[in-house]
Amino acid sequence: MDRKQYDSAGARQSRYTPEFGRLILQNMAAPKISEVIPAEELLAVHRVYITGCGDSYLAGLSALPAFQALSGVKCTAVKATDFARHLPAEKIEGALVIGISISGTVSRVAECLQRAVKHGGVALAISDNPESPVASSANYVLPLGMPQLEPAPGVCSYVASTLALFCLAHHIGRVGGANNLTHEQFNACITAHLDQAAAALPAMEETCFAAAQELQNCRAFDFVSDGESRSTAVFGQAKMVEFFGGLVTGDDCEDWCHINYFTEEPSTLGTFITIFADSPSLSRTKELVQCAVNIGRKVYVITDCAPGTFAEGAHIIALPTPAHTWVRPIVSHLPYDFIGAFISELKGAPPFRAYEGAVWHTPEGSSHIRDSEIVVL
Repeated sequence: MDRKQYDSAGARQSRYTPEFGRLILQNMAAPKISEVIPAEELLAVHRVYITGCGDSYLAGLSALPAFQALSGVKCTAVKATDFARHLPAEKIEGALVIGISISGTVSRVAECLQRAVKHGGVALAISDNPESPVASSANYVLPLGMPQLEPAPGVCSYVASTLALFCLAHHIGRVGGANNLTHEQFNACITAHLDQAAAALPAMEETCFAAAQELQNCRAFDFVSDGESRSTAVFGQAKMVEFFGGLVTGDDCEDWCHINYFTEEPSTLGTFITIFADSPSLSRTKELVQCAVNIGRKVYVITDCAPGTFAEGAHIIALPTPAHTWVRPIVSHLPYDFIGAFISELKGAPPFRAYEGAVWHTPEGSSHIRDSEIVVL
């Protein structure tokens, strides 16, 4: 089967990721990032909340290791509804609240930023639309400056949001004296991994196309992950739904053994396991992989572990290993992007079900994402 016949906007965005990442990094250059928010505001910040919906929330989750390594400030990723409607107001005062929305039109993210301002936080919007409702809800705005992309489930947008958060983490740490990486050294950490990704992409894409052919008729997909790999796995879940409407579940490796192990017709289930070589859960994950293979699951392990680490019968999709582990999230999602895009084309299932161009179809009378009522508590 000729892979080129099943190319798509999603696959092209995945292929474009290394070049796109370098472009966004240039957009976030030191003068720009330092001009977004005054240093005295950052020095007064005692904690950071990152919030958003969908891919934007997952970008926040992906950036937590970078904040831990670089910023010197406690950071938490919170889903937009949890921040807007459930987080105690007294926890907001004095915090930097980063709300992410590429379009700038997501009501819940605007609500989060308005709530942050109301309760004495510093609200920063990350968006590709600096004139949007989300941007106007914040004290400060970090525009991404993304180039025009073909409409597709978000791949490059996720990379842009994650890189912007990396840059913020580094800048906050520099201002507060928590890290001594120069801007040049910081950029080199990221571009080195993007270069690794560019070199790995041809083989990765071929492996993912073969995986898509085997998995296209699965009735559902399990995603298993622990610790820092979770954001990548949940992003993978999202892409399988967005690209072709797949039915997905997700769990950690221990609870999978207690629950999803018992799902009927195991040979009809795709099982994705995301695990990094330095994970404390590696030994348990190796047991899980053997177990899943033994019961007849279609098992794919997305990993930077050495060949031969996992049971025979599991398919391995190799990830490059970065010099700095906090950089991993800008590359580790790519196998899921390719597989989702290829299954969409193989099945003839268009992304987002009734998706056409850049428009999401919402049934008349439904309140969806952009017109949901804003309630500032």
